Amino acid sequence: MRRRRRPPAEPGLRIHLTYGGGRRLAAILFCTLLLACHAAWGREPPDQRHPRHLQPGPPDPALYDFKPASFPAGLPAIAPRGPGAAKGLVIWNHGRDVNAQAADVAPPILWEMARQGWDVYTQHRLGTHDVLNVALRIVGAGLDAGQALGYRRILLAGQSVGGWLALGETARRDQPGQVRPETVLALAPAAYGTPDGPMDWRRNDSGLRAIWDAMRGQDTALMLAFFADDPFFERSEPASRGPWAQRRLGELGLPALVLDRPAPELLRGHAAGMTLPFARRFSPCLVLLAEQRKPPPCQDGERAAITTFGLTAPAAAAQVPTGPGSDALAGLWQGTSGNGRYLLLHLGPLLPGQQREASYGIGRSLNNEAASQQRLSLTSEGSRLRWAQGTQSLDVQRQPDGRLRLHLQNGDQPAAESWLRRLN
Repeated sequence: MRRRRRPPAEPGLRIHLTYGGGRRLAAILFCTLLLACHAAWGREPPDQRHPRHLQPGPPDPALYDFKPASFPAGLPAIAPRGPGAAKGLVIWNHGRDVNAQAADVAPPILWEMARQGWDVYTQHRLGTHDVLNVALRIVGAGLDAGQALGYRRILLAGQSVGGWLALGETARRDQPGQVRPETVLALAPAAYGTPDGPMDWRRNDSGLRAIWDAMRGQDTALMLAFFADDPFFERSEPASRGPWAQRRLGELGLPALVLDRPAPELLRGHAAGMTLPFARRFSPCLVLLAEQRKPPPCQDGERAAITTFGLTAPAAAAQVPTGPGSDALAGLWQGTSGNGRYLLLHLGPLLPGQQREASYGIGRSLNNEAASQQRLSLTSEGSRLRWAQGTQSLDVQRQPDGRLRLHLQNGDQPAAESWLRRLN
């Protein structure tokens, strides 16, 4: 007897052909993706234990738990304010293969949203039977529940499979009367492959491309984060998924902030978006996107991002010459600190006595961490700059690849290392 080919063990989802019909062309494209994936994996019989779960309509309430979120240890608890007092509702959708306790914990970047006045809930998909068309309807049930509670503004968020589901359910909600999120945050969205098993990683790009096209005509604001060394795509093809998404979403007119391998020295791997450094660096961006529905300048290399993080560029920065034969160190440098804060360093021209005047700025961050800037006088030693005052010291060294390595020592605290790139 011929052996039936099993689907790969994926972070996401087993696919069945019971997707609801009656869609416009954009939604048909999304459904076509499901058919193509099913054909590639081979036919898999429906779940005989719960056949009713594969029928159109709302999912069985026993398959999910919708409730206020908790937050990682070390972050103070923030109770929901209720639809009358909160700015809106954030719904968190977890990745796959997490235990019940972890599924109810929203990441630090959403703790900042709660601190800013939003209520944060989790939509916990119970059990391990994560079938795609059921999981999508579970995400949709969370949207409907938020609307039923009285929230007028909803932000949908997720990581890995949770991010994929948040995007997919938003894309297929094209009928009058269906509630759609104003904003979607998708951290390392992926639905195929495992690091230690079959790696259908290319589908984590081709599948998203179908979702983007299915979103044509919507006005949902998007914040997408793809991380360096993510085994579900960027480790194999590091400069493809993010840039393509940025171009295509721009062509479709969708307001989108696409973070393509941000701060790659610090934010690496599939779970980088779940970390406190990611929240420190990008929570101001999500807050602005959710409130303004317009992507703020936040990217590495964007000069306008200086103001997003509450800093100002020194007037002298506009006077630094560039081009062949110019000073290799003078100018503006931008990066991320070892704990996730936005950094801005302005280095002036070399002065007599091997001195350089500098302005060192740390951007605003979560939990009311305010921006600060200070002037320093650095001593030049070739490609290396040093400053010391009391128990504090700063060492800046230009690397062969053009980056600056910044080493900060503050008393007996662990040394912090950061990497900066030229901005102007």
